[in-house]
Amino acid sequence: MKIEKQNLENHEVQLDVTVESEEFAPYMDKASKKIARSQRIPGFRPGKAPANVIRKMFGEMAVAQEAFDMFLEEKYGALLEEAGVEPGAMGSLKSIDALLPEPKFSLTVPLKATVNLGEYREVREDFVEEPVTDEEIEKALKELKEPYASQEPYDGEIEDGALVFVMIKGDLDEPMEEGGTTELVKEMPYQFIVGSDNDEGTAWPYPQFTQCLKGHKEGDVVTSEYTYPENSPIASLKGHKATYTTTIQSVKKMMLPENDDDFAKNFGKDTFDDLMEELKKSLAESKKRAEENKYIEAVVKKITDGSEVVYSAAELKNEIDERLEELKHNLQDRGIGFDAWLKMKKTDEAKFVEEEIKPVAEEQLKRKLVLSEFAKQEKIDLNFEEFQKKYNELVSYMQGQLDGAKNKHEREHMLSHIREDALNETYMSAVFGRMMAIAKGENPEIESHDHEQAEAAAKAAAEAAAEIEADKAKEETAETENKE
Repeated sequence: MKIEKQNLENHEVQLDVTVESEEFAPYMDKASKKIARSQRIPGFRPGKAPANVIRKMFGEMAVAQEAFDMFLEEKYGALLEEAGVEPGAMGSLKSIDALLPEPKFSLTVPLKATVNLGEYREVREDFVEEPVTDEEIEKALKELKEPYASQEPYDGEIEDGALVFVMIKGDLDEPMEEGGTTELVKEMPYQFIVGSDNDEGTAWPYPQFTQCLKGHKEGDVVTSEYTYPENSPIASLKGHKATYTTTIQSVKKMMLPENDDDFAKNFGKDTFDDLMEELKKSLAESKKRAEENKYIEAVVKKITDGSEVVYSAAELKNEIDERLEELKHNLQDRGIGFDAWLKMKKTDEAKFVEEEIKPVAEEQLKRKLVLSEFAKQEKIDLNFEEFQKKYNELVSYMQGQLDGAKNKHEREHMLSHIREDALNETYMSAVFGRMMAIAKGENPEIESHDHEQAEAAAKAAAEAAAEIEADKAKEETAETENKE
């Protein structure tokens, strides 16, 4: 092959390739035989017509085109290697000149993304571990108590903590789609615990709705209005104004259990002090994880902002396609068609992709590339012991679903996903752990590791996970046999 390489804009190269006749000739023979096997040739058994007959009957160009396809399929990787090109996505044919004896073609190949992390080891970020407050402890304890609370009739004005039974309906100021209805919530019964709807992600019908019920009594009709903001978790309601009409049917006072040992026994604890100790420990761990996650995001952003990342349009398109398919899948799970969803948002696919999917995809692609390069620079390897621990945790967590598998194939499929998740979580935990150490100024030394050894360790970890599961299966079989 004769290859001429030309650098293009958008992180791509053009390869102009001439295939020499002696290299292309065997593919012409292969193409003739393939055509002979797939076509009926008068006077010959299937596949037995000679090459000169095939070329005469179907034409040199038809055979050359088939030969060219076979050549490119077989030689594509070697071609890129010879040209010194690391692809970031699949190349595309720009032109073909299949004229014999030396066919020519041009390829446009997206290059593998390049990442310069800059002075990433100089990045610093203050880490402040906030202690658990008394208010957080009280809130968590209240949430534990609420399922065990008794309800007593109450005829006073509604206050925080009251259990209110209502009939509620909601109407929009205008339909979400052309020709649609303004009815948002058909009148329905519902119950609220006043003051427990502050979470913007889960509160219904909107955050702090129950505040409008305070001061009212049984039998009152309460009207409230709310305009859904641009960051509303319900995307189809962004910018829409809704009016809710709420009829209070009854009010009950929540009588929470006492802080005693009897209440603690509901959670397998002997004393209330034991329960509180466990609760405080759990809250501290949860808050620490949340603070660490917040810290990691800040550090990743600093390193990403200080990095120079160059990628091709094809690589970005792949990321956009993944995000789009993920969205469509999620909508399908909710029983919503993508086209109908776009109509509710008053947009079309091209505009939505450009304005909402593309910016997110660009950020996610840049982040992934930076994390990958960081792991490479820091020579992050898989810790087998941590992997084994994470794998066992996930298997234990998923045991119910594993036991409910329809057959061995489904169980193995689930275990394969568990192994993959355990590998990814263990590896990324090591990456983020190193990032935190650097940002805190600890500057851990980069250990010298062989890349092939790292890959072998990952493979060994996956194989070991399979062995762990096999051993468990043997133990279960032995137990069953002993019982019988």
